[in-house]
Amino acid sequence: MTVETITHDIIVLGAGLAGLRAAVEIKRKYGDKLDVGIISKVHLMRSHSVSAEGGTSAVLYPEEGDSLALHAWDTIKGSDFLADQDAVWMFVKLMPEEILLLDHWGMPWSRREDGRIAQRPFGGHSYPRATMSTDKVGHNEMRTLYNKLLQYDKWERYDEWFVTNFVVENGIYKG
Repeated sequence: MTVETITHDIIVLGAGLAGLRAAVEIKRKYGDKLDVGIISKVHLMRSHSVSAEGGTSAVLYPEEGDSLALHAWDTIKGSDFLADQDAVWMFVKLMPEEILLLDHWGMPWSRREDGRIAQRPFGGHSYPRATMSTDKVGHNEMRTLYNKLLQYDKWERYDEWFVTNFVVENGIYKG
């Protein structure tokens, strides 16, 4: 068995939507000051995130009757009250901005006749707030994030890699 050690300033474990979004944000914030490694068990576009079809929920049109409080309630209730409510509130508040940021980066959202991002009912939500890209929202979000990541230098992907060990001595990561 070959053991290989890689060195980067930051290692992102997982290359699904959360991992890619984290890598993009690190590069946006720090640019070439930090070198980023992205480790994934599968090829980037084979992550489970690619399969998402339903949509990404966000309160985009509060003037039409939706609200952050209602989105949070639907999410917390849908978790059978097991969700971390502070985390839910944070995500609910950030999601409209994230949807518009993805739109700015080229995400091909499905659109209403007036050109605004379309939303539909989905899951346990009591309001139609799932933004979609036909039935390929996960694939298109992944592609959008990866295209954004390609605009930066000093990062590397490790597809079909597995992390088996982290060594920390006296609170310091040793590799």
